Amino acid sequence: MLHTKKQAFTLVELIVVITILAILGTIAFISLQGYSADARNSKRTQDLNNIAAAINIKTVQGSSLLSFVEGLPTTFTGSISGTGTTAGTDFNEGNVNHTALGIKAEDFQDPNGSEYQIGVTTKKNGQFELAGINENGSGAPTAAVTGTYNARGTGSVVVAKNGANLSLEDNTNIGSFFVGDFVSVDSTDTREIVRISTDGTTLTLASAPTTSTGTGTVALLDAEMGGLVESTTAGTSVTNNGSDLPY
Repeated sequence: MLHTKKQAFTLVELIVVITILAILGTIAFISLQGYSADARNSKRTQDLNNIAAAINIKTVQGSSLLSFVEGLPTTFTGSISGTGTTAGTDFNEGNVNHTALGIKAEDFQDPNGSEYQIGVTTKKNGQFELAGINENGSGAPTAAVTGTYNARGTGSVVVAKNGANLSLEDNTNIGSFFVGDFVSVDSTDTREIVRISTDGTTLTLASAPTTSTGTGTVALLDAEMGGLVESTTAGTSVTNNGSDLPY
């Protein structure tokens, strides 16, 4: 009678196979985990863009920017329009008010369950900023930010003075100032802009500066805050892809 000898794995071979499977499993887990984070970040970006689109539609329809915020605002100590003081009733920050925007809250929820943040101001012709938290692999999370808000510094602009009217000498500066801005004229006089001509070339001040003729300069009285949404822990504004995060 012919007898066959059964072959079996040795202990060393089993250890090698188990080790290889463990390594492959770890690689697969890390890869899938990274993919999931990318997918969640993509949803956050899409959510913020869709909320921004809803805000633009609602404001065109006449809704107030301030109505798009719910919850208690965080303390805002930065300058808007060069006021140099804590923002008042023309600013708000908090959670997105889905009802006011006519969108479903469950459709615009962060994948990890946190709320998207919004900051709005009725100054500067009305601007807003939206923020969320992106996952950043093994590093610290980053801020995802979108909206219409742009912070301005205190760079001087050359103007021709005619009483309370200041004519911009360089047309590239059209759109740099807004009604309600507090500005410094010739680095000495503080004035508020009360009107801007239709073509944007002439700024009318609440009153004429001390030297009201000739060539001079005008600049925003104070640099604006870097963002309308602030980090409650660091006390600084949230910047795009920055390390300071809201809430």
